[in-house]
Amino acid sequence: MENGSINHDQADIENNYSEEDLLKDFAEGIQSKFKIVKYYTQRPLKQDQIICCVDPLLREVNAAAYRPNFVIIGPLRCYDLILEKAEMQKRLYLNSFLQRAEKKANLNDFFKLIKDSASRIHGCYEEAYCRSWDFLNHIVQQNIPVSNTSLGLFIEMVLVDASFIIELFLRAHNKKESGGSDEFVFEGPGKMQDIRRDLFLAHNQLPFFILKDLYELAFSGNPEYPSFLRLTCNFFSPYYNQNESIQHIELLDNRAKLEGSKHFTDLLRTLQLPFLKENCGKGKRRRCQPQFVGRIKARVMSSLLPSSKKQEESEVRGEYLYSAVLLREAGVKFKASRSRCLLEIEFDNGELRIPCLRVDESTESFFRNLMAWEQRYYPRETHISDYIFLMEYLVKSTQDVDLLIRKSIIVNQLGSNTAVVNLFNNFCKHVTPGEKSRYANILSQLKAYSSVRHHSWIATLKLQHFSSPWKGVATIAAIVLLVLTLIQTICALISVI
Repeated sequence: MENGSINHDQADIENNYSEEDLLKDFAEGIQSKFKIVKYYTQRPLKQDQIICCVDPLLREVNAAAYRPNFVIIGPLRCYDLILEKAEMQKRLYLNSFLQRAEKKANLNDFFKLIKDSASRIHGCYEEAYCRSWDFLNHIVQQNIPVSNTSLGLFIEMVLVDASFIIELFLRAHNKKESGGSDEFVFEGPGKMQDIRRDLFLAHNQLPFFILKDLYELAFSGNPEYPSFLRLTCNFFSPYYNQNESIQHIELLDNRAKLEGSKHFTDLLRTLQLPFLKENCGKGKRRRCQPQFVGRIKARVMSSLLPSSKKQEESEVRGEYLYSAVLLREAGVKFKASRSRCLLEIEFDNGELRIPCLRVDESTESFFRNLMAWEQRYYPRETHISDYIFLMEYLVKSTQDVDLLIRKSIIVNQLGSNTAVVNLFNNFCKHVTPGEKSRYANILSQLKAYSSVRHHSWIATLKLQHFSSPWKGVATIAAIVLLVLTLIQTICALISVI
């Protein structure tokens, strides 16, 4: 009886809804999708889409390394979870930000700034992962009123997220302001570190330019507020691997590049690269850091090598390089570099100097996101990936980790050497190396040095017989005893003759 009623209702619908109406709706639906497809094809080139979901193959290795745990930023939805507690915190910080800026700008000013940049902001995101297609439809159409719901929600999202970030950075800079009653999201130890980790994730971003524009609209010309670049570097100071202090960053030659960062992931990648120092005063030449000098020497030497030697050097990257323990047995000496810049690795006269790397719970997420961003936007400048590939070569066993820890090259905060081995052995899965490693010259030198036999003989002698004072004394005593025995034997033979 019930099925018969359903069939009867369906028949009424079919009678009232003609085939022509069906065809018309179908055609209109297809045409609307054509408009969106046309909009896609007319959008800027792919390099302008600077915020994208991480490659599924990379997420397959460890999806948690790319997923925010506390704060979601921006319109990308590579995850379904909405963190309501953090969203409430954002609204509180928005109110605080508006109060800070009320002397120079109000809510209408911020709304207009974001509205005028809405298309540019939206163009920064990979379209296939946008929160809703509604916003695309309204962009395609003409003469849409500003009060449109979807556009209004988009502007609100950008303002709320940007205000949260700016207010968070300001409170971190002025530590006495933090810890108020409106910071319930940060209750408990280590929460600030967790938030900092969420904000460097490759697809959990707002474009850097809109953050800087909002900050300057609110505080430019006010001496009480530092530049947004310095504020950002201060917040991410645990990941600031440079020889220069943050206070001097605006004097560096790379300031323009830092100011032009696409987002926080891009800025943090730049902060890992060796900087060129600039002398104070006019008319003085810039001094080069050792790594830069090394690259110049490498280029000169490369130009003098025969073509076969150059080809061999470029192929070293794909070959198996000896691990840290095997390199030590081959005569290579390990030493912790004084440089804070992780990428400034040097090899000279049998000594491999590597900056100290602190390995903790956020290390994997940090490097994975930098590499994911680098793979997409800097495929020919894979400096972070080159560094990880080199460390992966060195770390093959717990003995390698133990050696690097004893040499103060690795500080292990993961609890076990096995965890460090597993970390480096899985880092480069599905990561495509660049055409030429920045360490190609070092890899070639290590290979050549390890192939010289007397280097390994000397190393074996030191490791087995002179690794400690007592072993050295015992070895010398044994040598003296052997020499005296030999002399006694010779004297005995002479007396007999």
